[in-house]
Amino acid sequence: MDLSKRESAELARLVSESDLRFVRLGWVDNAGIYRSHALSVNHFCELATKGLGLASGVQAVPVHQDSVAAGLPIGAVGQVWLVPDRKSFRSLPWQEGHGSVMGAFVTAAGEPWPYCPRTTLTRQLQDLAEVGLHMETAFEHEFMLLRRGENGPEHFEESHYAATHGLDKAGPILDEMALALESQGITVESILKEAGLSQFEIATLHADPMQSADHFVAVRETLSAVGLGHNLIATPLPLIFENESGNGWHLHFSLWQEDRNLTADGPNLAPLSAAFLAGVLEHLPGLCALTSPSTNSFRRIRPGAWAGAYQIWGYDHKEAALRVPTSRMGGPTNIELKVSDASANPYLSLSGLIGAGLDGIKRNLGLPEAVEVDAGNLNEFERNARGIEALPASLDAAVAALESDPVLLEVLGPDLAEAYLHVKKEEALALGPLSLEEEVSQLIETY
Repeated sequence: MDLSKRESAELARLVSESDLRFVRLGWVDNAGIYRSHALSVNHFCELATKGLGLASGVQAVPVHQDSVAAGLPIGAVGQVWLVPDRKSFRSLPWQEGHGSVMGAFVTAAGEPWPYCPRTTLTRQLQDLAEVGLHMETAFEHEFMLLRRGENGPEHFEESHYAATHGLDKAGPILDEMALALESQGITVESILKEAGLSQFEIATLHADPMQSADHFVAVRETLSAVGLGHNLIATPLPLIFENESGNGWHLHFSLWQEDRNLTADGPNLAPLSAAFLAGVLEHLPGLCALTSPSTNSFRRIRPGAWAGAYQIWGYDHKEAALRVPTSRMGGPTNIELKVSDASANPYLSLSGLIGAGLDGIKRNLGLPEAVEVDAGNLNEFERNARGIEALPASLDAAVAALESDPVLLEVLGPDLAEAYLHVKKEEALALGPLSLEEEVSQLIETY
């Protein structure tokens, strides 16, 4: 029995000995939606090794509809099998008797299915390991707590950045969220009243990229479930109210060699991390289609919103798409990608990040000088003189950049790339013409 089959058998044993009644076997699709089947414990144990059979079209459903997009070789015909990954197993504190586990797709022969996002990330982690490196990653999870009003969502509270009043009003709900996360093995580092009305942020402890992606999924589900228990919408949708703060899920990452963090060399970036960052910076326009991949994402990414609207990096630069925060007692310990939000499939966004960074290392890319001014305060002539370019301002533009980026397409592989691009083009066509209010109405409880 190979390792994956042994782990699946061990998971089945653990589940059979638990007090659970159902286990939700889940995946994240190309629309960024977390989907799952709730299987009785006995049925789950029967399927744990061979997997749950699903139609191949599960990776061809856009966010705005429940039908498979036409024009792809996956759809109503063909079946794949979803095999659980024991390391992602958790019990759901808001649903007694229910557990959850993420799965990877395989073919009938047991081979990795080329449309599987989890397998894509596994492949990138193997590429990283082949050059003697590994990463630690973590997301900052911004979200809003909103009431359902007659004319749409309404603010739960109206305090401002870091206001104690906001923490007091939402305190019991935030505590419940934190306790729920910690019961699932996710360490909460901090809770912040963010700048937007009714907006909060939960930061979780760094982990390896696969675990971080699993945590991304669990946090998104937990926020929503706890919010529902209080008759509130806890939503991470990137932008809900015009001219108000948006919700980013900023991605922090650091490069490691064994137990040594390679991010800093004295007060500055170390050479290997600088080359990795240079690769991410170069591929950032196409990467946006993976890390900020909804039509709504690009309403958040705008100058002056601390969302990273320009293709620049900088030390302690909150407007830079790639920020290198410095520590008080030494050099930087991580890098922050600001053009990242909760509409992403985290397995694909992390895959793209790693692939772009590895390209920078393989080519020994030089990192341009850090930008030390707010690019949004420069005029077009000044930006052109400095070589500062805006990032894509729409999903259409980001998809076009991804489609023309051979490195990121290779990361995805031809089959997954075709399906992902197709789904995103369908979403841009259907949702692009909508007003913000119409878009929010469709998406506010999707992610």
